[in-house]
Amino acid sequence: MSEISKKKQASKTIIKKCHCCGQILESSVEMSKCVSCGKSFLPLSYFDKIHGNEKYKFSELFSPSDEIYEEDLIKGLYVLW
Repeated sequence: MSEISKKKQASKTIIKKCHCCGQILESSVEMSKCVSCGKSFLPLSYFDKIHGNEKYKFSELFSPSDEIYEEDLIKGLYVLW
C-alpha cells in the first residue's frame, strides 16, 4: 500500500452536533468544547477510560479519529467520515 493511500485511510473526520446549541463541529480529534456556545463535552467511552487500569489527565482522554470506531459513537450526535 502506498504512503498516500495510508494517509487517506487514516485521516478520518469526526462530525459532532452540539446537544445544546445545535452547532455542527468537524475535527480530526474529539472536541472538548463547542466553539459556538462553549458547552464542554466528555470524551467518547468516558466510563471505560476513567475506570481503566491507567491514569490519564482529563485532556488526554480525547482520542484522535483513527482511534475511534463506529461502535464508540453516540448515534444521532456523532458521525465518523
